[in-house]
Amino acid sequence: AMPGFLAQAEMRQVKAAPADRFDAVFVETMSKHHMGAVRMADRMWHSGGDPRLRVMAHAIRHAQQGEIALMHDASGISAVATAVRNMPPDNVN
Repeated sequence: AMPGFLAQAEMRQVKAAPADRFDAVFVETMSKHHMGAVRMADRMWHSGGDPRLRVMAHAIRHAQQGEIALMHDASGISAVATAVRNMPPDNVN
């Protein structure tokens, strides 16, 4: 059970979404998927393991949270504020 792993039924839901609902379904499922990546990267960041992997995990956390913010219409100053807020090592949305 990988955090954020989408079940086949969820993937079918995205594929079958009508054009007028596709964006909303996409954002919902991709946000879930990205939050799973954030949780896994957060565990790696706090693991005390290989420093190279920990640095990569921190970058993944930051990137995935930024993408989530963009999918939820963050832009301009709001997007920058979200990115800066998510930069400290222990801030995971």
